[in-house]
Amino acid sequence: MPDSTGEQPTTSPKEQFDDVAREFIDFVNRQVGAYMDAMAGFAGHHTRVERQMHRVLRRARSANPDATAGAVVWASYEDPTQPDVIHNRIIRAEDYLATNARGGSNEQQQARAVLVFLFTYWEDEIRPRLAACSGVEVNAVRSDIMGDLRIVRHAILHSKSILRAEKHKGLKVVGNLFEVDKPLDIGYEDMHKIFVLVKQDCARLMIEPLGVKDAAGQASQLVDIAIQKLGPPGSTSPGNVP
Repeated sequence: MPDSTGEQPTTSPKEQFDDVAREFIDFVNRQVGAYMDAMAGFAGHHTRVERQMHRVLRRARSANPDATAGAVVWASYEDPTQPDVIHNRIIRAEDYLATNARGGSNEQQQARAVLVFLFTYWEDEIRPRLAACSGVEVNAVRSDIMGDLRIVRHAILHSKSILRAEKHKGLKVVGNLFEVDKPLDIGYEDMHKIFVLVKQDCARLMIEPLGVKDAAGQASQLVDIAIQKLGPPGSTSPGNVP
């Protein structure tokens, strides 16, 4: 909107750069929320079915876990009280528990999907815009953690989630999280570390142009980021309200 003089306000390339970085940080935070909600959902499914298994044993008056060997979970998105419910999944209870257990295949699938999504959004949307704001080629916008996620993404999509030795050697910051020539095992703590590293590198990209000494070292001390956008001096934008 025009300002009081009737002129269209302009933002500097640095402000535009920071806006894009802030958009990516917001995107990362949404992935953190979605990942945590999914983990809670898997844990809830595991707990409910595990309790039901104990009820089966109690009714059978048996302490032998084999008494539930034939138990089956019928899962549906529809109301189970209604007739002719279509089940989207029929699975042995023990397999259902293993799938939803901590470190199980559901957790791994969710973690891998989030990492692929993070890198793709960075590479296709954020990185080109950061380069445009800086007036440089896309390859000039560099990030060690996003470079590592490129390698992880390739393993997920093209190598059955197995990180080969030649690819593992290219990891700069998350190499200690993954074993060579074994399927990726991405735990909750690993995801938390990756989320923090991504946001730390966003902070580095934002403060390096300010001439801050050892910007990378300063950014590495952060555990999270909040960005407040201030309006011009004397304005009534939210950032300037006392």
